Amino acid sequence: MTKATIIVIIIFVTTILQAESTNVFQQSPIQAQTYFREGIKQVKRHNYRSAIRSFRSAVQYDPNLGEAYLNLGACYERIGQFENSIPYFEKAISVDESNPRLVYLFGVMLGRNGRRKEAVKYLERAVYMSPRNPDYLYNLGVGYSSLTQYAYAATCFEQVTGIVSNNSAVWHNLGLAKLYLAKTNEAISAWEKVEIDSPIAYSSLYYLGLMAYNRGDYKTAMSKIKMSLALNSDSVDAQYIKAVLLGKEGKYKQGIDILEKIYLIKQGNEIEKEIALLYVEWAKKVSGKKQYVIALHRYKQAARYLPENPEIQINIAGTAVEAGKFDIAKRALNRAQSFTVTEEQEEALNELREKLKRK
Repeated sequence: MTKATIIVIIIFVTTILQAESTNVFQQSPIQAQTYFREGIKQVKRHNYRSAIRSFRSAVQYDPNLGEAYLNLGACYERIGQFENSIPYFEKAISVDESNPRLVYLFGVMLGRNGRRKEAVKYLERAVYMSPRNPDYLYNLGVGYSSLTQYAYAATCFEQVTGIVSNNSAVWHNLGLAKLYLAKTNEAISAWEKVEIDSPIAYSSLYYLGLMAYNRGDYKTAMSKIKMSLALNSDSVDAQYIKAVLLGKEGKYKQGIDILEKIYLIKQGNEIEKEIALLYVEWAKKVSGKKQYVIALHRYKQAARYLPENPEIQINIAGTAVEAGKFDIAKRALNRAQSFTVTEEQEEALNELREKLKRK
């Protein structure tokens, strides 16, 4: 099935108005405070270049105003100049070394721009400075997840749940970390704590459905997948599982219709194989009722997706013989011969050849 994906929650640095209540800000010259407030107004209006000019003026009047350097870095990042933003974040930290928030926001910014190892270094430092801050712990967990360090990530997320117990994003990511650690029951327990009105609920329901499918509980799986799709009908992963489950219920056409729509969007070997398998199961069902012409058509549909599969070609040949389509049977036998790999397949081919000789 599909591979789990860690959902990363990104926080962009704009809520800097808190700086006005800090001692550092209050002790700044009035000119620095004025330019800083003007910069914040421009940020809120998305006028980032104007904001840059205001923050530059602020630090001219107060070279130790870390929040102004922070906002300079954030503005440069927002206009697409990531590399130019880094010195300002570093300057913010250097002039206000005891402020864990500056360290944390630099770590988030680095992670947002793909510098994951560096991001984790700064996020670890922020957590060390403020070990009970749930935002710092959460994003450190996200950072560890991005580096596939799932045991560390799970520890971070668990610490957050001990501080803030009703955060659905944390429970969801804890579930994914536990899944990667092969602790399925703990993963399920975490996903079940995600609130249904959370933006992440559809994904947690998908994974609950996937886990139910993997343990053979198809009824629960279908219930969870339907709920997931009710919240996000565009989820290709959930649509895929629904199609497979419809096949388990014997609703082959409905399942195939969904998979063929997915195939138009996202072609791949896994989808081709699943479509072919549903056609094969559908063909076997009607073949058991001796509806060989219909079965032959469905085996041929399966072969469209897996043309080199010897079992499918053998089944085409077998149903073609039963349907009196001997030319089709001969062609299928020749194709099957090219792909046969087992003794059982070779024996099946020989039996069909003998059968054709008697026709």
